[in-house]
Amino acid sequence: MSNNRILNFSVLQEEITPDNVLTMSEHLAFLEVRYQIGFMGSRMQKMYADLYSDIKNKHNKNHVFSDGYDLVQEGALFLCEHYGKHLDDVLGYSKKGKQITVRIACMKKMMKLINRKTSDYYRSISVDVLTPADEPYIEIKEETPQDYTLVDKIIESLNLTENMRVALECRMSGLSYPEIGRILERVQSTVFEYFIKMRQRYTAIYG
Repeated sequence: MSNNRILNFSVLQEEITPDNVLTMSEHLAFLEVRYQIGFMGSRMQKMYADLYSDIKNKHNKNHVFSDGYDLVQEGALFLCEHYGKHLDDVLGYSKKGKQITVRIACMKKMMKLINRKTSDYYRSISVDVLTPADEPYIEIKEETPQDYTLVDKIIESLNLTENMRVALECRMSGLSYPEIGRILERVQSTVFEYFIKMRQRYTAIYG
């Protein structure tokens, strides 16, 4: 069965309603993951394949949904707040006067979740690839969550803007400045400015 029969993108032109909100979110998640393959490579290729399988088999009661379907649920929760609107309806404007549509806001929600998931992937170690000499001590395993909790607290204390937070999450996931700029739809110099401001805030608080 081809993508066209499973995914009918005309739904993205419809008004957001309780009847189509899940399908609409599936299509948006599918497009976002496919787009991110160009930036994240194999990290997104598996999620892309898994998500397509989820959409294809969602009515099969024996199907086990992948982590990628969390993007659909995240998007659907956001779209539920905008019944009666269309994806291209404007919710507000950025500081530079750029329109923020329902579609853009929803995609940013999904991108934040993608960054969290890919960050968690790189923080974890598969036991299958460990040799006995490589196995970490119990003390190290216990300290790791505490370290990440501290990092999260530090990031929260910096009072970052939404774009700055997304930029930082992207950088922690291994993306380059040009890649982050394309995701945020900002020029590379603006991305540099985000990180300069973040360093300044960190230095002001922690020295």
